[in-house]
Amino acid sequence: MAEVPAESRFVIVGGGVHGLSTAWHLAQALRESGEEGSVVLLERDRLGSGASGISGGIVRNYYRSEAMTGVIAESVGIFESDPEGFGFHQVGYLAVVPERQREDLEAIAARQAQVGYDSELVVGDEACREYLEWLWPDVNSGGVAAALMEKRSGWADAAGTVRNLARKAREAGAELFEGVDVTGISYDGGRACGVQTTAGEIACEAVIGAPGVWTPEWWQMQGLEPVVRHGGEEVPISEYWLAREGDFVLPGVGLSGSAGRSAPVVHYDMDEPLVSQRDGSVITDEPWGVYFRLGRTGEGIVGGALPLEMDDGFSIDPYGQENPEQMSGDDLSDFFVSGLAHFLKRFRGHAGEWEERPAGGVLALSPDRYPITDWSTPGVYSIVDAGHGFKMLAIGREVAGEVLGGQPSELLEPFRLSRFDTAATHIESRSPYPWT
Repeated sequence: MAEVPAESRFVIVGGGVHGLSTAWHLAQALRESGEEGSVVLLERDRLGSGASGISGGIVRNYYRSEAMTGVIAESVGIFESDPEGFGFHQVGYLAVVPERQREDLEAIAARQAQVGYDSELVVGDEACREYLEWLWPDVNSGGVAAALMEKRSGWADAAGTVRNLARKAREAGAELFEGVDVTGISYDGGRACGVQTTAGEIACEAVIGAPGVWTPEWWQMQGLEPVVRHGGEEVPISEYWLAREGDFVLPGVGLSGSAGRSAPVVHYDMDEPLVSQRDGSVITDEPWGVYFRLGRTGEGIVGGALPLEMDDGFSIDPYGQENPEQMSGDDLSDFFVSGLAHFLKRFRGHAGEWEERPAGGVLALSPDRYPITDWSTPGVYSIVDAGHGFKMLAIGREVAGEVLGGQPSELLEPFRLSRFDTAATHIESRSPYPWT
């Protein structure tokens, strides 16, 4: 490993999507202004070894929060700028919802139209039945009140996206170091002036942290309590949920539909009881949902079910599949396969025939389930993810602009830390999922 420099204008901590996107855009802006070699990124393990690396890669603009519409539209533009490099498959994203979420879908479609995000809204039982049966003749449209096809959305390869961001950052002049853990932040006169690492100290003008699931540790490193006021009380800045995703293959059966169409990513929310394909029992009679897409090679299905809130006392390290506490259990298989069978009849009657590979990893959600982008202490800018940041490549670009120019980004204004003090938090999800 190359020796870390003793000084850099900017030091970025965290080698996931947010850290890498910031490094790329910051180094690119510095190069365009004639200054190179002033951005250093430090990753404690390997690039993408946190939540970015386990992401299902779904790229969508299906959010109830108004602030997300523009951020995602800008982020998709970045994916579109290099689809091959990012492994971006612009196959569309189809949200299918029951009556209780119909008005939300109509509002989302209207906001997308305002920013020129191409999508198609279908409303009403009969219209939804005709539309869905055109896509898949064997679909079950019962209980569906609205559907939204986001034509610019799709999915990207998680590992490919991390590699491409790293390549772009290096080409722009950023230095990326793996296996270097940041152990402290140095302050002079109350302002950050450097970082302490396992490879030595680095003096800098500003520190940008993208700590992912290690946000509480990052907060403590700044001398802050890892809490915010939300709903009239102090709550942890990060709440941990188990990501329940995996790869599923049913030999000879896939997601193909009407001729000539690639299967879109599907998010299917439903309030009818979910019945087990395994034994006929009712898995849940509460609102539920699944999401799925084609596998990376065009075979099999990548998808997930509702995340589960983690109990206190679990271990964050090691992160991901190496940690038994972070692995999805057998309940994921029954839930996901039964959800697929509820939506598409081709998957019924095949319990026990699936080849499955569950994924592992936890997600850190902020109290209102949306990112935080702000100066957390003087000289330290923090990007706090909320468990669904993979698709938000534009956050790094906007952060780079704020750090360099000092002018606040209009896109990032709704994500300030102060929103918790002023009760300006984001609207709650009405989906079974906490981040829709």
